[in-house]
Amino acid sequence: MQLLIDLGNTRLKWAAVTPEGTRQGAFAHAGPEQDARDVAAVLDREWSALPRVQQICVASVAPAELDREIDAFVRRRFGIGAEFVHSPAFALGVRNAYAEPERLGVDRFLGLAALHAENQRAQVLIGVGTAMTLDALGSDGVHLGGWIVPSPALMRHSVLARTARVGVGDGERVEFADNTADALRSGSLYAASGAVERFCANAARRFNEWPAVVLTGGGADEIAPLMPGAERRSDLVLQGLALWASAVQSPEIVRGTQ
Repeated sequence: MQLLIDLGNTRLKWAAVTPEGTRQGAFAHAGPEQDARDVAAVLDREWSALPRVQQICVASVAPAELDREIDAFVRRRFGIGAEFVHSPAFALGVRNAYAEPERLGVDRFLGLAALHAENQRAQVLIGVGTAMTLDALGSDGVHLGGWIVPSPALMRHSVLARTARVGVGDGERVEFADNTADALRSGSLYAASGAVERFCANAARRFNEWPAVVLTGGGADEIAPLMPGAERRSDLVLQGLALWASAVQSPEIVRGTQ
């Protein structure tokens, strides 16, 4: 059995893959929805019925301390260590644009790999979590590069944390706000959608066509109404991890040096 773990800034998602099928789970390890118990206690409950595990792959953008906690837990629970995947220069048909490939968030790389495996086309992947990441990928699997901007939620949090008199509620998205709550929500959402539009326009000049736009991440619901043509996807990181785990016996495919 393969155990795949997507360890984000606030949530842990996992999938246990067997020939008979896949079991999945998720929980918050940080933020307001965090489970009151520690991570090990939650995992002990979540994985109590899992059979013997032969392979564990982890994609983590969380603090190194949490990585060590996860690795120690799986060693105790399953008797094997976890492979923490890092973004390579080339793998799974995707060529990483970063000069220092490992500095591209592994969640971004695996998401691109999952999309490219499904459809070789010009496309832009928008991941909306704590931050909002934008990555452009050609039909040939060449990653043009990307942007990182604050997510709408982080924009609002930053304004509220650094101003003395803007304590407001959630607000509504409107074209012209006549109150502070609506102004803050509208500004954050239109700023994010404006970044997406500009990024896609830049990519279109390189691709000679407008790219397909794919939205993923826990914050995608907020900006989706402003991008009616965008596709919605979930669990792309786990899908990319599944590709990695399946190909791990072929180093030229997974960690490719091409």
